[in-house]
Formats: sequence, C-alpha cells, structure tokens
Amino acid sequence: MAKVEFFGVRGSHPTPRTENLRFGGNTSCVLVYSDDDSGREFPIIFDLGTGLTRLAQELDPSQIFSGVSFVSHLHFDHIQGLPFFWPVDRVGSRLRILAPSEVDLTAKESFDLLFSSPFFPVKLGDLRGEIVIEPLDPGSMTLDQPGNPIVTVSHVSHTNSTYGYRLEIDGKVIVYIADHQAPLDSHSVDDSVVELCRAADLLIHDAQYTSDEFQQKSHWGHSTYNFAVQVALQSGVKSLAFYHHDPGRTDDELDRIEKSFEAVAIASGMLVFAAREGMKLEI
Repeated sequence: MAKVEFFGVRGSHPTPRTENLRFGGNTSCVLVYSDDDSGREFPIIFDLGTGLTRLAQELDPSQIFSGVSFVSHLHFDHIQGLPFFWPVDRVGSRLRILAPSEVDLTAKESFDLLFSSPFFPVKLGDLRGEIVIEPLDPGSMTLDQPGNPIVTVSHVSHTNSTYGYRLEIDGKVIVYIADHQAPLDSHSVDDSVVELCRAADLLIHDAQYTSDEFQQKSHWGHSTYNFAVQVALQSGVKSLAFYHHDPGRTDDELDRIEKSFEAVAIASGMLVFAAREGMKLEI
C-alpha cells in the first residue's frame, strides 16, 4: 500500500490560529512513499510550502536526507518552505526539485531569483546540501526507487504555468492538483484533466472557494468544492480530498462543508473529505 501524509493543506498563505488547529494552517506539502520504503528513505514530496517545515520536524537529524519534489507551480505558498527545510542544510543531503518553467525564466532561474537579496537573506546555493532544480515538461517518467513510481505530468489551468501530477505507486494511483481554475459553470472538465485523474484511488484537489465566494473571485485561479467533486465524478475517482483550504476557512466551517457532501459521497460510492494537516493514509 502507498503511504500519503499531509503536512500542509492551506492555500495562499500560512494561517496558524486557534480556529483552524484541527485542519492546520501550513501551506501546500504532501508526502508519498512506497510500502516498501518503511524508513521513508525515498520520499516523493508534492509542493514545498510551509508544511515542509513540519515534515522536517519528523525527520531524524542523524540521517542524511535524499528526496525528490514535484512542484505544481511557483507561487509563494507552494515553495516558501524550501529555505527553512533544515535537512538540505547538511553536507551529503540531496533534494531534486522538478517544476514548470515560466515563459522567460527556467525553474532554476525562478528559484534563484526568489531566494536571493533583496527578497531573502540566504541563497539556496549557500545551503550545505545539494539542491538540484530541473525543468519539467508534460509526459511520464519512472523513478528509480521502491514502489517503481511512475509520474505523469500534465498542464492544468491556473494563473501561470501549473502542473497536475498522477503518481502510480504500489499498484495505486494518487493524483495531485493543488491549484486549478474552475470554469464559470463549475461543471466542464478539460479532457486532459479527466485523463490525468481517471480511476485514481485518491485525488487531492484544490477546493479553495464555496460557490458564493467564487462569484467574487472567479478569476483568481482556484476551484470550488462543487467543481472538485465534478472532476472526481467525471474521472471515476474512488476518493477525493478537498485541499488548498482558504486561509480564512475555520475548522467548524470545514466540518460543515464535509458534512454537506455526505449525500454526494453516498450516492456515488466515492469517499469525500477535507484534508487535514497531520493526516496519514494508506492507499
């Protein structure tokens, strides 16, 4: 069974406050690893938000870190944990980052720009570990590690260059779509997205807005809960995790939203839930 751990489930900016302690306030970061990798020696990390710092707290400081990260896009809430990830400030550690490039900048150039003066006091190159940043194009690749992971990369609609990821590992399929622009009808799903998500065991999908909120922010690049459900239903997904929670969304509100989709879940036979920071799943 593949293992999935949520370290950051919030969107836009971190928001630690008493009203969201149960669901968490860190930004996007999800860890996946094979059942054959009980020591988490070959982690696959989706996005590098502030949840990455929570992941660091669980790692053994006596062990050298080595991992690979697939970044959905370069907005701050998806990368801002990287320079605070102490495991890559150790001699011998290595983090391979694969991310989309922008029109005029490679992924590495974008990271180097963001983590340098005057925006940040320390350059990534100043960290003692090895950080390898590679551009990524749509298509599929096989990772040489336990579980024989296959990662399929596809464009998804957002405000800038953004990828969704399909991970096949241990005979299971996990799809990660952190930011996704919903259409105005909250129903029409691109064929490429349906194909990326098809028959997934778990879909982790942007669900930042309610339908009412979307009326005011329809051009901000995000999905509604209803659209996330449409993506899952049209793709034949087995379970759907609402993700990238709005920073203003409280625990009580998320509880009510989960409950409001119980009828949809029962009728479709699909598990529907809101992702929680610290949640661990076996797929």
